[in-house]
Amino acid sequence: EGLRFRGNYSRAVRAPNINELFSPVNTTLTNLGVDPCATFNTAGAVLPGRPAGGPTGELRAVCLAQGATAGNVNMIAEPISGQVLSTGGGNLNIRPETSDSYTVGVVLQPRFFSGFTASIDYYNITVEDAITTPTPGDAIAACFGTDVFNPPAGSSTNPACTAINRDPLTGGLSGDPNTSTGLPLSLSNAGTLETDGIDVILNYRTDLTEAVALSLSFNGNYTFNSKFNAFVLNPESINRECTGFVSSNCGSLQPEYQFSQRTTLTFDDNIDVSLLWRHISGFEQEPLDVEASGPFFSGTIPTTVLGVGGQEENFGRIDSRNYFDLAFRFGVTENFVFTFTVQNLLDSEPPITGNNAGSTTFNSGNTFPSTYDALGRRYAVQARINF
Repeated sequence: EGLRFRGNYSRAVRAPNINELFSPVNTTLTNLGVDPCATFNTAGAVLPGRPAGGPTGELRAVCLAQGATAGNVNMIAEPISGQVLSTGGGNLNIRPETSDSYTVGVVLQPRFFSGFTASIDYYNITVEDAITTPTPGDAIAACFGTDVFNPPAGSSTNPACTAINRDPLTGGLSGDPNTSTGLPLSLSNAGTLETDGIDVILNYRTDLTEAVALSLSFNGNYTFNSKFNAFVLNPESINRECTGFVSSNCGSLQPEYQFSQRTTLTFDDNIDVSLLWRHISGFEQEPLDVEASGPFFSGTIPTTVLGVGGQEENFGRIDSRNYFDLAFRFGVTENFVFTFTVQNLLDSEPPITGNNAGSTTFNSGNTFPSTYDALGRRYAVQARINF
């Protein structure tokens, strides 16, 4: 009594939705820090570690097979603003994806500790034949291998290489979408998704006096792994780990751990004062992205940049963040309840991440508004009447 064990296993099948089947194929922009065929930066200086005469050997053959010409292959510049063309959309040939999930856990409600409950669960989820698109880094690695500047012999005839289409005028991966499709990022069933971690929920309530009650709640998650392999059958494909990492190859941010803790004082059952503490652990640049593209910017931001010029920033690291929300509820009458809330009480600012730190889908305005509060302190008032 007071101790329960639980477990669950499930197998699920998900058919592709209308968007995944019929979305128009478009050429758009995505982020990529390094083009293996590039010799110069956008200012015309030779990139570190690149021969001034342009790519040689098998690398040169790959660049030519992708649409560069003999006239521009030695003068290819890195992607403009770190953004390259990519083409993707719906695919009528994709099949349903399947997943296997299991959880094991324990629920505690000890009799000797009145008002306390806890649950701890381990989860493990694997999705096979996942309906996904490769990341820009995956598309590059599928062609050029793990050492992108020394591709394997025969790469110039590899379908993963010839599917990359360069601008015929510049030989680069930026340019006119009417003449170049860039990286192939189409939907397929070629990938797998895997994640596992621990969920923890704690609750406690007690009466401090006859008129005052204290409630404490905690809801946390610790993620061990969050992996994506874009091309399972390709031995060169990377089983990419994104937990606690940020890069253009890791879309939305997956913190290693995060939690919400709420403390509530209740007075005479009609007045509540509640403080919510939200914590998000920090991030670092994905190690594989450091190897392929080099570290993100670290130093003093030029004074010409509005708002943040002159600041010292390290875009390769995002420190942990804490947010506090305060809420006040007052039951004026039995049928009339008034609520006042302050979100982001301490007016914590979102981190500045730079435009290359993450995909353009999630990195908006040099930060991640889907993860961090980009609006600052704000207030809300609500009145509810029942009749």
